[in-house]
Amino acid sequence: MAETSLYRRHRPLTFDEVVGQEHVVRTLRNAVEQDRVHHAYLFVGSRGTGKTSMAKILARCLNCERGGPTTEPCGECESCVAIAAGTSLDVIEMDAASNRSVDDIRELRERVGYMPASGRWKVYIIDEAHMLTREAWNAFLKTLEEPPPNTVFVLATTEAHKVMPTIVDRCQRFDFQRPSAGQITEVLERVAGSEGIEIADGATSAIARAASGSFRDALGTLDQLVAYGGSPVETDDVLAVLGVADAELIFGAADAIAEGDGRSALETVDQLARSGRDVVQFIRDLVAHMRGLLVVKTAETVPDSFTVTAEQEERLRAQAERIGEKALVRAIDELSAALTSIREWGDDARTALELALLKAVRPDSDPSREALAQRIERLERGFSGPVAIEEPEAPGGEIEAKRTEPEPEPEPQPEPEPEAKVEAKAEGPSAGAATTVQAVDFERIVGLWPAVLDQMRQSGSELLSAVFQAARPLAVDPERAILEVGFPPSAAFNKRKA
Repeated sequence: MAETSLYRRHRPLTFDEVVGQEHVVRTLRNAVEQDRVHHAYLFVGSRGTGKTSMAKILARCLNCERGGPTTEPCGECESCVAIAAGTSLDVIEMDAASNRSVDDIRELRERVGYMPASGRWKVYIIDEAHMLTREAWNAFLKTLEEPPPNTVFVLATTEAHKVMPTIVDRCQRFDFQRPSAGQITEVLERVAGSEGIEIADGATSAIARAASGSFRDALGTLDQLVAYGGSPVETDDVLAVLGVADAELIFGAADAIAEGDGRSALETVDQLARSGRDVVQFIRDLVAHMRGLLVVKTAETVPDSFTVTAEQEERLRAQAERIGEKALVRAIDELSAALTSIREWGDDARTALELALLKAVRPDSDPSREALAQRIERLERGFSGPVAIEEPEAPGGEIEAKRTEPEPEPEPQPEPEPEAKVEAKAEGPSAGAATTVQAVDFERIVGLWPAVLDQMRQSGSELLSAVFQAARPLAVDPERAILEVGFPPSAAFNKRKA
């Protein structure tokens, strides 16, 4: 006989065994204790979050032969055992994906009128409820609103927006939250201990990450790994079976983004490809990692919910300090766009990943406004103190630049009007004036020019942007703070307008 899967053997049987979903557990427990069980519930949540398990726990609480209704079903009476095994005549499970027509609902309505066979309550669990047709819902509406006594309907769905509003209005809705990686790890360790399975800490974290918020997927993966290599389950086994990226590849890609090293980024992709691991899963893991860095950078601490080792925690802190916030947001955007292009347009996964990483590490190649902001942030992070111009004592009036320590902040003075700033820049610094300057690389100016035009357009200066569209930077004089641009002969009108 085929062995029962781990996720079926270790499905929670009482409210106390449920991990997460505290708001659902508390409400249903109080409803049973106070004899205020509603006739219809709508359980909404992604796959593997425990919707069907919660419905069966409610059914066991209502039909337990030892003191039911009770919040502590015994798990040993005939009713509890039958409900757990899925053989109870009073708990009817219906898959709306394959039973979605008016005829199916008509058959259900006929069965609703019968009294419970052995227990006190009849519980109807309708999975994938959003798959029912509109005609089926309309046929079911009256029964759902006024069911016979001691009858409960539990509608479970992953897409609540597809359920008719008139149905939602007649149900008590509960939204099941995705479990965190820490909660999935807790369940994995509990099941492994119960089954006598040895599993490495790194393997547990890798399974939890790959599960994408699904208890069922995590336990299914553990089942597969035990069949693959037995016990103990090592991290390399997880990487081999699932093709997920290990921590070194993830941290390596993040290091390349932090250092702006396109070569290292491409080498990481090459290692990933040679390892045979799933590129799409790697992109998902890298997005999650960049999101984690953003959280660490913002909160200035590693949250307890992050399932990382002490060594990884230090690396997270170090990377969060080295990568700017705009760089993190931009990397997440580029990687997410890569996922979209792979999923919707069928782009080659490796090529999409390489392009996303190169855009993330080399904002100079991207003329967009976001890339310009990232380049400016990099420049700002490269200076530890202000650069000031001081008038030398030697004759000749030449100006010498040198780095100085920050001076105490003076009393705030009103800033001049923007027009005055522009005019001062156009004239250049006057003799004896103290002005802030910095060395400017002309090649970087040329690379930034498309972003400058884009910034003009985004700021509402479309006419100015159009005038300078044909212009190109020719030279830069950092001492006088002047950029010289030129126009081709065919753009004489634009030159006059400029």
